[in-house]
Amino acid sequence: MKYYRIPLRQWSMRRFLNSRTALGAPVGNLIILVAAVVLSTTVVLFTTNVTSSQIQKEKLYIATSHIWYCNSTTSIVAIAICDTGATDTVLSKVDVKGLQCQWNGTSNYMVYSKINGTLPGDLPLITEFNRNGNTTVTLSDATYNFEAATEGLTIQSGYTLAFYVVVPNRVMIYDLSTPLRMVITTTQGVYCIETVVQSV
Repeated sequence: MKYYRIPLRQWSMRRFLNSRTALGAPVGNLIILVAAVVLSTTVVLFTTNVTSSQIQKEKLYIATSHIWYCNSTTSIVAIAICDTGATDTVLSKVDVKGLQCQWNGTSNYMVYSKINGTLPGDLPLITEFNRNGNTTVTLSDATYNFEAATEGLTIQSGYTLAFYVVVPNRVMIYDLSTPLRMVITTTQGVYCIETVVQSV
């Protein structure tokens, strides 16, 4: 049996481009356009997935909030936040009527307590706080110790952070019975609540 070698024409890019069987300019542009759209869609889907996974990590529930007007120089704010998400949350800033509250200032300070689970009852009005020790607060026949805050409070997953803020020279008598905005800032989000000012 004999084998014969059939010669093949040498392939070249110039011959391919000059050939009538080559892709036309409209088809080539269409392929480039489709590739760009596919690439852009992939980037958008990846970014959306990353952003959604970050947002889902933090879930906070504002259990209760109060603002009490004591006098022209002092008001008391009470807030309870429950972390219902899968990870801990860092509380970085609290604003009351545009005032960024200090964690442990001279006339503007905060005391807090970490409660395992949900808030057992509403936060009562407290006007005297022990900044050098613990302030005892009774909620539904259970006592909780509130201590002076430091910069940045962490809310553990499944816990409730209850805190009081002493606010000086911000809430006025004409604010009574009107809602005031409070802004709570965490490392991942900003939460705005409006609370009606109450009298002592």
